[in-house]
Amino acid sequence: MFGMLGAILRGVRSRALLSAGSVLLTALAVASAVLGPIFAGAVTNSYLVTRLREAPPALTGLSRVFTPDSQQSSADAARDAVAATDSRNEGPWRRTVAIVQSERLMALRGSVELWARDDACEGLEITGRCPEKTGEVLLLEKAAEQAGATIGEPLDLVGFEPPALQGLGLPRPGIGEVTVVGTYVTPADATDWLVPRRLTITNEMTSISGPYTPYSPGPVITTPETVEAVGQWTVRVDTFLDVPADITPAELGVAARSAASIPDDAVVEVEGGTLADDSTNDLAAVVDEVESQQATARSSISPAVLSLVLVALALLMRLLTAASELRVPELALASLRGVNSRRLWALGLAEPLTILLIATPIGIALGLGSGLLLTRAWLVPGLSLPIGAASWIAAALVLLAAVAVACVAIGLVVRESLASQLSGVRRPVAARRWSVIAQLTLVSLAAAVLLSKLSDSGGGDPDVTDLLLPVLLAVVAGLAATRLTTVLATWWTNRSRGRSLSGFVSSRAISRRQEGTLVILPITAAIAVAVFGAGVYDSAATWRTSVAATASPADTTWHSPVTYAETLELTRRIDPEGDWVMAAGSVLNPGAHFAVVDSSRLARVATWPPTWSPGRDVEQVAADIEPPGVVPTFSGRRISVTIDSDVESERPLSLEVRFGRRDGIPLKVYLGPYGPGEVTRSAKVPWCRDLPCPVEGMTLGGGAGTNTAMSGSATVLSIDADGEPIPGVIEGAGWVATPDPAVRTAITDLRESDGHLELDLDTGDSVGMARLTSGGIIRQRLALMGPKVQQTALAKLDEGLGLIPVGPVGEIEGMPFVGPAGLLVDYTSFITDRPVYNSNLDTRVLQREGAPAAVIEALSAAGMTVETTLAQERRVLDQSAYALALRLYAVVAALVLLMALAGLFVSAAVQLPARRRDAAALRVVGVPRSSVMVAVVRELAVVLGSAAIAGILAGSLAQYVVLRSLTLGYAEGLATPALIATISPLRLVVLALLAAAVFGAVALISASMTVRGARGATLRESAR
Repeated sequence: MFGMLGAILRGVRSRALLSAGSVLLTALAVASAVLGPIFAGAVTNSYLVTRLREAPPALTGLSRVFTPDSQQSSADAARDAVAATDSRNEGPWRRTVAIVQSERLMALRGSVELWARDDACEGLEITGRCPEKTGEVLLLEKAAEQAGATIGEPLDLVGFEPPALQGLGLPRPGIGEVTVVGTYVTPADATDWLVPRRLTITNEMTSISGPYTPYSPGPVITTPETVEAVGQWTVRVDTFLDVPADITPAELGVAARSAASIPDDAVVEVEGGTLADDSTNDLAAVVDEVESQQATARSSISPAVLSLVLVALALLMRLLTAASELRVPELALASLRGVNSRRLWALGLAEPLTILLIATPIGIALGLGSGLLLTRAWLVPGLSLPIGAASWIAAALVLLAAVAVACVAIGLVVRESLASQLSGVRRPVAARRWSVIAQLTLVSLAAAVLLSKLSDSGGGDPDVTDLLLPVLLAVVAGLAATRLTTVLATWWTNRSRGRSLSGFVSSRAISRRQEGTLVILPITAAIAVAVFGAGVYDSAATWRTSVAATASPADTTWHSPVTYAETLELTRRIDPEGDWVMAAGSVLNPGAHFAVVDSSRLARVATWPPTWSPGRDVEQVAADIEPPGVVPTFSGRRISVTIDSDVESERPLSLEVRFGRRDGIPLKVYLGPYGPGEVTRSAKVPWCRDLPCPVEGMTLGGGAGTNTAMSGSATVLSIDADGEPIPGVIEGAGWVATPDPAVRTAITDLRESDGHLELDLDTGDSVGMARLTSGGIIRQRLALMGPKVQQTALAKLDEGLGLIPVGPVGEIEGMPFVGPAGLLVDYTSFITDRPVYNSNLDTRVLQREGAPAAVIEALSAAGMTVETTLAQERRVLDQSAYALALRLYAVVAALVLLMALAGLFVSAAVQLPARRRDAAALRVVGVPRSSVMVAVVRELAVVLGSAAIAGILAGSLAQYVVLRSLTLGYAEGLATPALIATISPLRLVVLALLAAAVFGAVALISASMTVRGARGATLRESAR
C-alpha cells in the first residue's frame, strides 16, 4: 500500500503542472456547485429585506381606526386602541402610534380634520412652536398662506359650504376661534408618519362617475383636548413593519396573515370599542412576489453554475487526458509485467482520484468562502449565509462527474493495444463510433432547443431550455471549430506543397497533432459562456434602467396635489428657463394609457433611456409630439381685443375669450358688442393678476358666444393686457378652428397675416359660431404609440370620459409612467381649451439632478411631496433576486476565461517537448529559425483564432435567442418596457481585440520557447 502511495505521490510531483491545474479546475467546479444554492438563497433573502425596506411604509405597515363605544377620554381610548391592535399583530412589527382625529369639518374653505399625536412635532419641520394648550393649532404652511393665517394670531375655523354642496341644506359646522402657534411642512419621507401624503393639501375632485371630493387644506395639528371639544372623534393607530437583516420569508408570512386578520369593510369588536382596517397593506402580494423571486433566482443561477462546472470539467478532461498520455510508458510496463485489467484500471485511476480527493476540501472551502464574500460584498449587511442540503448534493454530483471524467481519460489510454502503447508515436486515428454518436446527439439536441426558442416569441421566466442552450451551443461550436480547423488544415497542407514552407509546416502540424486542436473545444466553450454571461448581465442592467425610468422619468419625481394646469404654471414660475423641472402626468385608460409631458422641457429635464426609442433621440421624440403653435400667456388686470369686422349677422357679435380652468372652474370673459369697422372692447380679468393666464381659445358669435347666422370677414388686430400687446398672442400661437365635431363652425378660411388673424365666415342657411383654439390643436392629436396599445381602444378614445382622440405619428418602445402600453402626448393636446377631469389625470413634477435649492424649496412649499426617485427605483430593481443572481454571470464570465487561459498555458507547457522535437528536426535539415518560429505562431494563431471566433459567435447567438423570449425580472405588466435583445458590437469588438492580444501573446511566447530549445541535442535526448 505504501509502495502504491509513493508511486502516486511521485507521479503527482513529476507532473506537477498538470496536477496543479487539475486540482484548481476540480476545486472551482466543486466550489461552483457549493456556491450556487447558497447564493440563490442569499439573494432571495436579500431581496426580501430590500423590497420591504424600499417599499412605501403605507404598503407594508398597518393603519386601523378605533371607535370608542362609550364616553371616555382620548388618552384612555388611545391606550385601548394600541392594546387592541398590538394583540392582533404577529411577526416583526414596531411600536404602534395613536392619532386622535376629529370628524371632518367644513372650514378653511374646505374639509378639515383635527389631529392630536403625542410626538407629532418631533416628526415635522415646524415654524413656530408645537400646540400645548386647548385651542392652539398647527397649520400646513401652504394652507396657512391661503387662509391668511399669522403665527400668534387667532383664526376663526368657521363653517364653509363648498359650491358643490350649496343648496342641500347641510349643516355648516365650525369650531370657532383658535390660535395659530406654528406651521408645518409636509414630511419628505415616511420616517415618522406612515402616510406622509395625508399631511398635504388635496385639491377638489369632480368626475362624471366618481363622488365629489372637496378641497382639503391638510390636517390641523392640535392637542387632544381640542379634538375632544369638537365632538365626534376616533383614534387612528399606525404600525410600521420592522425589517431586520435576518428576516425570513416565513416570518413575513406570519406578519401578512396578522395584517389580514381584519377583513375589508368589516368591524371587529375589541375591548373598549370597535376596530376597523383602513390601510393599504399589501404584504400578501410581497409574500407571493418573494416566492416567485426564489424560483427565478434558482433558475437563473443554475445556467451560470452549470456553465462554470461544465467548462471546468471540459478543461479537466483535457488535462487528465494529457496526464494519462504521459503515463503511457508506465501503464505499458505494467501490462508487460502481467498486471490484469482490473489492477491496471486501479493503477491508472489512483493518481487522478488522489488529485480529486485533494481538490474536494479546497473546493468546499472555496465555495463557502466565496459565498460569504459575495454575500458581504453585494447583499444587505448582516445577512446570514444559508447553507442547505442542496449545496452538498450539488458538490457530490460534481465529484461524481469528475470521477467519470477521470475514468474516460484513463479509458482512452488503457483500452489502447499494447503495441500502440509501446510504439511511442501518436498518430491521428479515426473517431470512435461512440464519439461520433455523442457528437451527433449533441448537435441534434442543440438544434432542437434552438428551434424551440426561436419559435417562442413570448416572454417568460427562465426555463430548462434557457439553461441548456448556451452550454449546448458552446459545445457544438467547439466541436465544429475543431473539425473544421482540422479539415481546412489538411486541405491547405495538400495545396501548399512547393509554396511557403512555414505554411506547410503549420498546416501539417494542425492536421496531425490532435493535442493542439483539442484545446479548441474548452476555449470555445469558455469564450461562448463568457460572451453570453456578459451579454445577459449588460442587457438586464439596461432593461432595469428602462423599468426604473418608467416609474421615475427623472432624477426625482414629485407628486402634485393640484391640477395639471396649476402644476404647469408652478414649474414655469419657479424655473422660467426650463432647465430643472417640468410638469408631467398619466391617465390610465383600459387598452391605451396616456403619458402627458411638457415637450418643450422633455429633453433637458427627463431621463430617456435609448431603448425607449431605438434610432430616435429624445429631441426627435419631443419634436414629433410638440404642437404647431405655442399657447400664449399673460399677467394683468384687464384684457382688450380689437376686431375689424365686416360681418353681417342676425345678432350683434360678441367675443368669448377662454383662459382654461382653475380649481375646476372655467375662466372666461365676454367682450362686445362688435359692430362694423375697427372696434376695441375690454374686460376685467382679476384672476390673471397674480397667476398667469393662458389664452386658450376665442369664440366670435352671438351674445355670450351663442350660435347665429353670419357671413363676411373679421380680423383680430390685437389682443392687449393692461394696454400692452401680449407677446406671441397671434404670431406663433397656431390658431385653428376648434377641432370639435359638435361645434358647427362658421369659419370658411383662417389665416395669419402681418400679426393679424383674418377669418372668413359663412354659416349658409344655418347658424354657427367662429370658435378658435390656440396651440395648433387638431382633432387627431399628435402622439407616439407604444407596442402594447390595443388598436380597438384607439377608436373609443373620443367617446367622452375626458380622453382625447389621437393620430399616432410613430411608435416607441417605452415612455414615462405607462411604458409600452401608452400614448405619449404633449400637455397642450390634453388640457388646451377643453374640460379636463382632474381625477383622471395623475399629475407629477419631474426634477432634474442638481436642481437649485430654491427650486426644491418652492416645490415643497407648494405642497408637493417626493413620490420616488430614479436612484430608489433602480436600487430596488438592482437588489431584486434576479438582478443579484445575474451578477454571478459577471463572475462566471471572468472565471471561465481565467480557467481557459490556465488550461491553455498548461496545455502549451505539456506540448512543449513534442513541439521542440519537431522544431529540432526541422532545424537539423536546414530550415531557418525564423521559418520555424513563423510556423509555430501560425499554427497557434489558427487554432486559437478559430476557438475565439467560434466562441464569440456561439455566445452571441445564445444571448440573442434567449433574451428575445425571456423576461429579465419580476416587474412584469403592461407598463413594463420590453427587453430589447440586441448584441453590442462594441463589446464584441473589445472582446475580440482582447482575445487577439492574449492569444497572440501566448502564441509568441510558445513559439519563442519552442525555437529556443530546438537543437540537435534535443533529438539525441529523445532517442535515448
